[in-house]
Amino acid sequence: MKYACQYAIIRFMPFVETGEFANIGIVLMCPETRYFGFKLLARVRRITAFFDQLETRIYREARKDLNGELVRIQRYLADETANDEKTMRFIFKEVIRPREVMLRYDAPRTVLTDAPEKKLDQLFAYYIERDFVTPDYIERRLETQLRNVLASAAIRDQYEEVRVEAGPFSARFPFAHRDSNGTVVKAIKPLHLAHADPAAAYEHGWTWVGKLRQLSISGALPKGVLLTTKLPDSANQDQIQVYEGLKTDFQDLGVEVTPITNTGSIERFARDL
Repeated sequence: MKYACQYAIIRFMPFVETGEFANIGIVLMCPETRYFGFKLLARVRRITAFFDQLETRIYREARKDLNGELVRIQRYLADETANDEKTMRFIFKEVIRPREVMLRYDAPRTVLTDAPEKKLDQLFAYYIERDFVTPDYIERRLETQLRNVLASAAIRDQYEEVRVEAGPFSARFPFAHRDSNGTVVKAIKPLHLAHADPAAAYEHGWTWVGKLRQLSISGALPKGVLLTTKLPDSANQDQIQVYEGLKTDFQDLGVEVTPITNTGSIERFARDL
């Protein structure tokens, strides 16, 4: 049986003047099953990275106060004499009421589920942990950025998507240029090497090192190959070490590597036909 639950995203907005905020939690209420739950972001690093002028203690203290308040509400609603549907709806409405404070709630939303507690975890994973941001998702975003770079340079129509094959090995290049004989001579591939997990970045990068090496051995690797990447977190030495190591491996194959933000280098490579 599906139950109608209400939930709201909890946002941290330390500077009201700019209107900037970060999603830091979910609160969910299901009157029919007498469920009231919440999850808050424990990691401080994401907050301090976004609000770099903010003292860490400010977020920690605000989160601690909110956690205490929500725990008290949970305990109150756990009392069966108080925990009727009308009371729950009233309290939820009061909890998410707009206030001029650092921690505030987005407009309430409704979701149908047969497992409210599991749904809370799913909503937290989506809106707070952003579990939809997979390597493929990020590389599609990088492809869009690259497409815009080529379009602004008025050379987008000179590139097409191709798959270069050599026996059982193949590599998809979303942007490739063919010469008058139809041979792929230039290829550009956005590659995500800034995974939160350095081991995942290493594994993904080595998959492409292997592909390009096999194409090179078979003589199928285009004369010019450019990988456009998103740079890793400058504060994460493990990420940087993996990135630099992979960059060297690619360069040893004659493949160029440049950040997606280096539009000048990308344009020069793409124009040199």
